Amino acid sequence: MRGPWEYEEPLCAEVGQHFFFPDKEDNPVDSKYAKSICDRCTHKIECGEWAIENVEEHGIWGGMNPRTRMSIRNRRGKVA
Repeated sequence: MRGPWEYEEPLCAEVGQHFFFPDKEDNPVDSKYAKSICDRCTHKIECGEWAIENVEEHGIWGGMNPRTRMSIRNRRGKVA
C-alpha cells in the first residue's frame, strides 16, 4: 500500500503539515481545519487506511485522529 504522500495531488500537500500534526492532539481549531481538508480530498479513504494499517500514532490522517484509528484497529483485531 502506498503512503498518502505518494498520491497525486493530496489536498494536505497544499496547506502544509502543521494543521495535521498540531502541538496538542486535541487542538480543536487545527484538528477541525485538518479534518475539513481531509473531507474534501479524493484520497481520504486510502490515507486513513494507510494510517490504520501502519499504526500511525500521531496526527490527522484520512480525517481521523489517533484515538479513532486505535478504536478501528481494536475492532478489527489488529494489535499495535
